Amino acid sequence: MKYKNRIGLGALIFLSVSSFQIQAKPSHEPHRPKKGHAKQLVQIQTAVDIQLQEIVAGQNLSSTIPELSALPHISEPIPQLGMKLFFSKALGAEKTVACASCHHPRLGGADGLSLPIGTNAVNPDIIGPLRLTSDTINIPRNSPTIFNVGLANSSLFWDGRVQRITTTDTSGTEISGITTPDSGFGIIDERVGNDLVGALSRFPVTSREEMRGQAFPNALDNQSVREHLAQRIGNYGELANELDKNEWLKEFRQAFNSNDASQSLITFDSIAFALGQYQASVNLVNSPWHDYLRGNQNAMTQAQKRGAALFFTQISDGGAGCVNCHGGTRFSNDGFFNLAFPQFGIGLNEHNSDEGRFLIDSEQRNMFAFRVPSLLNVELTAPYGHSGAYETLEEVVAHYVDPQSAISGFFEKGGACGLRQFTQDQHCQSLNNNALENSQTALNLLQLSPFVAPPLNTNQQADLVAFLKSLTDKCAKDSRCIRRFEPSPRTPDPDNLRLKVQNIILGRT
Repeated sequence: MKYKNRIGLGALIFLSVSSFQIQAKPSHEPHRPKKGHAKQLVQIQTAVDIQLQEIVAGQNLSSTIPELSALPHISEPIPQLGMKLFFSKALGAEKTVACASCHHPRLGGADGLSLPIGTNAVNPDIIGPLRLTSDTINIPRNSPTIFNVGLANSSLFWDGRVQRITTTDTSGTEISGITTPDSGFGIIDERVGNDLVGALSRFPVTSREEMRGQAFPNALDNQSVREHLAQRIGNYGELANELDKNEWLKEFRQAFNSNDASQSLITFDSIAFALGQYQASVNLVNSPWHDYLRGNQNAMTQAQKRGAALFFTQISDGGAGCVNCHGGTRFSNDGFFNLAFPQFGIGLNEHNSDEGRFLIDSEQRNMFAFRVPSLLNVELTAPYGHSGAYETLEEVVAHYVDPQSAISGFFEKGGACGLRQFTQDQHCQSLNNNALENSQTALNLLQLSPFVAPPLNTNQQADLVAFLKSLTDKCAKDSRCIRRFEPSPRTPDPDNLRLKVQNIILGRT
């Protein structure tokens, strides 16, 4: 059935306890309701209510409500240990960067920047929009959020370089595992087991630009860097006594319920596992949309409902067709697509381009392709795209409607120099080197692909943005509630290297 043909049905009115709080007019003398009895109220159902309910039933969208019972909870000992590690600058080889420097719960699980600033920050303890680089931007991709990362079951990173795969061994037996940059694409990394988020946690610490800097000059590969960090945290080997304060053994023993010696208990495997368990515990799915799916028809505004109808309806039926890539529990199909979001920044080659998935899997369809991100809490995770080129959801939706005009608009505003992060950066033009040409190349490939732009008018685009905002968890945007995922002032600080932030540091003046 084409839902757009139902718009002329008009509004239906029926009696319901769940309502828009409009009292029914009595047909007799007014009377006081008996104590303990709810008033009988009127709920108004418009055509879009009926349309959306049919979509929910027809696509069985109630089955997409996330199931969290198998995921760790932040109150458990190992996620608590992981949280302490996540906020400690001891995992930065130069002791200047923590994981939370670029992935902070009060910044949507990321950093609020188009392009991250790691080891070259002017002030390592400032995060968010006020974080500045001491020289030039040297990280090519936007920081992804850690929110709901535990729900991911296929791949992580923008190019999916940490990914679950199924392959066959030398005897022809089918085996499953995770491929990483250490093992090489398509090869199972035997070190990481079956923990996708833990596998991801092994890599930022090895990047000179993100967390390592120039420390550990004798560490010649990724695993050697990790071993150095484990020795530092565990207080053994070549890096024994490197930290002025080190109470990590007590923390690991408590979390793992073990009395093992530090050499066997504090390895990078156990560090990565704890980091992964913490990130997998940051589950934020209590949104108006999920309330609506549970039966609360008043959880969403009419604009959000119109946007939802557009989101889940195919373009051929008058919708936006977003569900084709952004469906399921996480609002992502975990695919890789070139959508020609503007290219700018240092890129990953001498031409300053970032070819995305193609760099690890050289099939032509992967040129400029990036992983489809989850849309849960997307309202809080700006800027958007692999390079953070768009600062608002309105800009993102406008790009889908007319990629050519959106790209032109980006460069008409100055490209990188028009972004909030770089408006005061005297070196911003260097981030525009080859940017327009690279963006046009990606756009040319998009125009040869099966992509169809949804012909949405301004009002429809606004409705779609309204729906995207209905995917925001209530706690995620409450600065007090979200602090359950941060160490409190009472949380033990094992090394006195905890990243501590205040409102001004988060970029709010």
